[in-house]
Amino acid sequence: MKENLSVLIVDDEAELRASVVSILKSQLPDMEFQIQEASDGRQAVQNVMEHDFDLVMMDVRMPEMNGLEALAMIKENDPRTFVVIMTAHSNLSDAVTAIRDGAYDYLEKPVSPENLVKIVRKSLEAREMVSSLALSNPIFDDDVDSEFVGSSQKMKEVFGLIYKLCKVDTTVLIRGENGTGKELVAKAIHFNSPKKSGPFIAVNCGAIPENLMESEFFGHEKGAFTGASERKIGKFQVANNGTLFLDEIGELPLEMQVKLLRVLQEKKFMPVGSNREVKTNARIVAATNRNLEKMIEEGTFREDLFYRLNVMPIFLPPLRERKDDIPLLAQHFIKKLAKNFPESQIESLHPLTIDALKAYRWPGNIRELENTIERAFIVESSAQVQLQSLPEQMRKLETPLSNISDPPVTPLSSTNFERTPWPNKSALDYELFKEQAEKDFIISALKANKGKINQTVAHANIPKNTLLRKIKKYAINPEDYKN
Repeated sequence: MKENLSVLIVDDEAELRASVVSILKSQLPDMEFQIQEASDGRQAVQNVMEHDFDLVMMDVRMPEMNGLEALAMIKENDPRTFVVIMTAHSNLSDAVTAIRDGAYDYLEKPVSPENLVKIVRKSLEAREMVSSLALSNPIFDDDVDSEFVGSSQKMKEVFGLIYKLCKVDTTVLIRGENGTGKELVAKAIHFNSPKKSGPFIAVNCGAIPENLMESEFFGHEKGAFTGASERKIGKFQVANNGTLFLDEIGELPLEMQVKLLRVLQEKKFMPVGSNREVKTNARIVAATNRNLEKMIEEGTFREDLFYRLNVMPIFLPPLRERKDDIPLLAQHFIKKLAKNFPESQIESLHPLTIDALKAYRWPGNIRELENTIERAFIVESSAQVQLQSLPEQMRKLETPLSNISDPPVTPLSSTNFERTPWPNKSALDYELFKEQAEKDFIISALKANKGKINQTVAHANIPKNTLLRKIKKYAINPEDYKN
């Protein structure tokens, strides 16, 4: 199945817009594009305020409103909008300014098919990681196979902080329970920062034997110790010009904490068995699920290292504190896992399944939710994940089905779910019942989102292809709900 992507192309030259459209459609056959065009910055801003776009490609020098002014207004409207600036070689200073002001990258004119394809794939991957509205999740290179997803207030705050951290080079400390997505946040920061072309090196501090830690971090010379048969480059040197992600930083022994503190302060280190110092400009992003303040009181974590790492902390909430994100996350995992289960018909979740998922406490957080959806792909045979496909501990409903007199409906957060009257209950027909509920749901979702397709997809937790198919099936006109 092709991936549907919405793209806005902004340039005052119709010829260039047509050229970009042609390249996208011919060079990216695995994607299906919904393309809109604008001839100046003012029109671009208006389009972005009315529609959700996966990517905006925009020229700088245009009448009415130039690209830099439009970029500022687009980012003010939604900082997660991904914008690629198009500019001539002679105006590369505009590109530098644009990236500083929040553009993801720039494309040099005249546009070459090879560069366009590369930058489109990269920016779309980045958007998937950071944003969901979902990072979010953010991009990214081929090693990244997850997205950071969420629309709850807590996650919006996290997204906003990630966006700010992408612009600076400060040390970051990510805190949260296991399975909340700490490494994903680290990747989102790296791959959307000025260091995105450099390496992203992840190290689990709790998985390295204590006697090998110094060698692992700083490297060693041949013959430095028994078994050192050849020279080794350490993680700090490998991560130069990129990001070093120190996961489980609370597991570092005190002796290693002292050496890490020195590197953070002086930006240089000495490999084991060497008398030469090596400089590093790797950005440090650390993460932990431990209570570092308590460890400081107990004397197992250095206070000076804590303050050096804690320049900009990010607190990731556990899934039980962001339950409104569960449908979005589950739908994301359905989309992701469908590629691994081509025979499966699964497209969405049954409303009762959503209720059960929201009622569960999720000790394993997002990782446990993904495993639950993968299990459903194995056992479920219908197009919706039914309650029976969940693990036993999740199949607990407060209200027995026999007590439900009207069809179960999951209300939309932004509107009351309005239904047309049902037929006489003694004459109920299951298929009629199901179709009427489906039609009413889609109409309510469109009303709540003013007829905007992409916005309805995100907020109503429904795959875009399914929404378009149902709109056609029930002869629904989204334009009727614009106002």
